[in-house]
Amino acid sequence: MRLTRLLVRLGVIIVAALALHFAVNWLGEEVKHVDSGGKKVMFTGMLLLILLSYAFVIAIPFVPGVEIGLTLMAMQGAKIAPLVFLFTLIGLSLAFLAGHLLPYPLLSRFLETWGLRRTAQMVQDIAPLDLEQRTSLMKSRLPMVLGPLFVNWRYVFLAILINIPGNMVLGGGGGICFSAGLSRLFRPVWALLTLALAVAPVPAAFYFLGITLF
Repeated sequence: MRLTRLLVRLGVIIVAALALHFAVNWLGEEVKHVDSGGKKVMFTGMLLLILLSYAFVIAIPFVPGVEIGLTLMAMQGAKIAPLVFLFTLIGLSLAFLAGHLLPYPLLSRFLETWGLRRTAQMVQDIAPLDLEQRTSLMKSRLPMVLGPLFVNWRYVFLAILINIPGNMVLGGGGGICFSAGLSRLFRPVWALLTLALAVAPVPAAFYFLGITLF
């Protein structure tokens, strides 16, 4: 069963990456044969639409969006790396902000609708707490050693979770960022800066080393 799920996810990654790869290549070839500035703008718009679709996909929990970006860079190389970095950051930022801005009363009602009354009550209890009170609560809920470590170094842990292999079991990049935003333990400016630093190394390596596998 696990092998089947792994193969399905791998198939989704490959198909999505190949689709983006061929779409970008097609746009590139078409632009070479276009003399009209208006048509060039149209093709540029189509490229942006493709990358925005990628950003939307990566923002969805449990969707292997980061892997799609990695595969796309492996096929396209340095020329696509800055755009993959930018739209990966946009997608993860959207996921974080969606969680951060989601009203707790709305989430509580949604959980109650699905019969998760204890979880809904927990959300209601957390809602009025400020950042300091939330961090104290998190420390008290976690084991003695992990509590202070996780809370005090939460931005570092966020960056690690974004890059750690197999993070799909935690919801993937989109799910992790959504949960981080929902926790209200992260200040948006610092969280988005953390995401930028976490996403940057791999695209930078592709860009400066000119890595291309296909």
